[in-house]
Amino acid sequence: RRIPWWLFVLIPVLVIAAGLAWVFQGRISSIFETQATLPPPPPGETGNGSGVLYQTDFAGADVAADWEPSFDDGTISAQITEGHLLVDVNALTDTGTWLAMNYTFDNFVLDVDVTKVGGPDDNGIIVLFRLQDHGNYNRFDISSDGFYSVSKARGNQPIQISDWNRSNAINVGDASNHIRIRAIGDSFQFEVNSIPLKLCVSDDPAILPIWDTTGTDLACLGGTIVDTWHDSDFTRGKIGLGAQGIVGFDGENTTPALASIAFDNLLIVPPDSQP
Repeated sequence: RRIPWWLFVLIPVLVIAAGLAWVFQGRISSIFETQATLPPPPPGETGNGSGVLYQTDFAGADVAADWEPSFDDGTISAQITEGHLLVDVNALTDTGTWLAMNYTFDNFVLDVDVTKVGGPDDNGIIVLFRLQDHGNYNRFDISSDGFYSVSKARGNQPIQISDWNRSNAINVGDASNHIRIRAIGDSFQFEVNSIPLKLCVSDDPAILPIWDTTGTDLACLGGTIVDTWHDSDFTRGKIGLGAQGIVGFDGENTTPALASIAFDNLLIVPPDSQP
């Protein structure tokens, strides 16, 4: 029996349509997927006339509502308790954690007091900013033995921006320090105890610059010493406060990664409100 002529037209059309559907199926489905959204801005950003975006001493009964739920899994914990945010680490491997806010910020000046209340001085005291999720954020660390660094994570991959460097501005041991971060557009600056910190950065993502402290003058190998780090990946994001524990060695055995850090007197204001 003779095949109808229209089948010679229909079959190629169906084959082509099936091929196009296979190629674009990911793009088509993504159009209808629910896209993740960041939390809203803080109440102060909508205009409360105080010049303050957010402020807390962690003492109020309602402060917990501004933050993600507290947690304690026996290894890491973050609790708002006794007038501060306490972050603890007690693990067998290098481990860190943080508690993030339920608000997002674009441009700001952040001030916070941090105190080591337990664990060795070899630790990390963490402030996250422009935080999107657990795999995408910017990070500033100081340690209780007097070092600081800047890093970021993109797609769950940690990336060092300015390697650890010692600074006399940081109070060591069981002491308190005052951290300030300025975030304006794609520009970020960092201070500890009112002392601006220099950064060792590279414009080439394939190069990890390191500090050279062997000479009389501080030098940055593979990069440039700057006052400001520039990154335009995220225009706004959450704030997170946390701690990093680092496994030690007592001369005979490894010791757990311990850290206990208390945060207090958090103040976030617009850049033009900061004195």
